[in-house]
Amino acid sequence: SMRFRTPLLIATICLLSVASSTASQAQSAAGDAGRGSVSAFRSKMEKWVETRQILSEEKSDWIVEKESLEATRDLLRRERNDLRAAIKEFEETGAGADEERRELLLERAELQRSAEGLRGRVRELEERVLAIAPSLPDPLRDRLELLLVQIPEDPESTNVALGQRLMNVLGVLAQAEKWNSTATFVGETRSVGDGEQKVQVRTLYWGLGQAIYVDTQGQVAGIGRPTADGWAFIDDPALAEEAQLFLDIYEGNVDTIAFVPMPVDLR
Repeated sequence: SMRFRTPLLIATICLLSVASSTASQAQSAAGDAGRGSVSAFRSKMEKWVETRQILSEEKSDWIVEKESLEATRDLLRRERNDLRAAIKEFEETGAGADEERRELLLERAELQRSAEGLRGRVRELEERVLAIAPSLPDPLRDRLELLLVQIPEDPESTNVALGQRLMNVLGVLAQAEKWNSTATFVGETRSVGDGEQKVQVRTLYWGLGQAIYVDTQGQVAGIGRPTADGWAFIDDPALAEEAQLFLDIYEGNVDTIAFVPMPVDLR
């Protein structure tokens, strides 16, 4: 009858409305979840790339540090082996209390001799570092300043421990070797002409052998090379165009990739 059909029809319409609303909410949630998933994936990829870059830099620094530590280890190991060999030789020939006392005295003398030998080697390295320090590029010397000032000019009057002196020298050599194995870009102020005018220049150091610089206007350029008294920079305006293109390619400021002729002094 009509009385029973009307409630049934109303119930059916309500169920269909609820089902439609639920489906719309599910689709909206799925869309939000998809967008959230893409955003999360992009964030993870950026973190992954950043982590890879950090790991690469740390690996490079560790290789340099490892070489320094291995050099120190080998030096001390040779001294230890020499001392052990001497001790073993005297132990095999020792007999009685007098002989033991003699062995101890000899061991003490050997230790003193080894310490003096190591001290002499460290001083030799210090003198070599002090001799080459003036010929290092200014940006590199600035980085090494804290190590260089700890190298004593008079080893007899210093209070720095021998082990620390050795680590200072090895630290300077490691940083110099790292600089020499790559190209280093530096922004700096340079005197040009008669020395009274100063301009901002971009400088690219090729290891410890040469540098090229150009100003931001592409008008001032030149070449820098090491000397016994420091680096000498010679202005050469004829290089301005090539130098500007060279540094723009290095920095990625242009889409052009090309071979740019540059003067090189091989010694």
